[in-house]
Amino acid sequence: MSKVKIEAFLSIPTCSGGVSLSKLLKEIEEEFGDKVEVITYKGRNELFERYNLTAAPAVIIGELVRIMGVCPSKESLISALREAGLE
Repeated sequence: MSKVKIEAFLSIPTCSGGVSLSKLLKEIEEEFGDKVEVITYKGRNELFERYNLTAAPAVIIGELVRIMGVCPSKESLISALREAGLE
């Protein structure tokens, strides 16, 4: 079974949405363990540009932009992960 890759983009300085997203991703890692791979980036980088992101926080799941500009609810994030193949 392959892991579902989650890439999170946070602003510098981190806004309240970024703080909330960081906490949420820790919960997701604890709940799903080795089923997910979480990578967090701070500030703009080449991937921020590649995904054509215009706001942070942003969440990319499996190469698709799923959330941008807000911290999602836990239910929304889990739903997006399941759509990407999380079992």
